[in-house]
Amino acid sequence: MTNRKLLQLDHDHQDENFLAAVKKIEDGLESLEENVPVYTPDLQFFENLVAEQKQSMKRKLIRDLAIFTVAALLIVTSLLFMLYQIPAVFFILQGIVTVFIMAYSTVSFVKQVNGT
Repeated sequence: MTNRKLLQLDHDHQDENFLAAVKKIEDGLESLEENVPVYTPDLQFFENLVAEQKQSMKRKLIRDLAIFTVAALLIVTSLLFMLYQIPAVFFILQGIVTVFIMAYSTVSFVKQVNGT
C-alpha cells in the first residue's frame, strides 16, 4: 500500500515537470514568432524560376536531339558506305551485332529469372 503512494507522488511530480516543460516550449515558440518576421514568398520569383527551368530543359533537349541526329547520320552513312564499297565487312559487322544482341538478351533474361 505504501508503494502505491510513492508511485503516485512520483507520477504527480513528473506531470508537473512535463507541464512546466510544455509551458516553456510554448513561451519560447511565441517569443520566436514575435521576433522573427514571416515573409510570404513572391509568386513572381517562383514563376521566373519555373520559366528558367523550362528554358534550360528545352535547350538540353535540343542539344541532345542534335547529338543523336549527328550520331545516327554517321552510323547510317558508315553502314551504307560499307554495304556498297565493302560488302563483306558489312555482313561480318551485321553478324557480330546480331550475336552480341542475342548474347546480351540471353544474359539479361537469365539474370531476371535468377533474380540477381
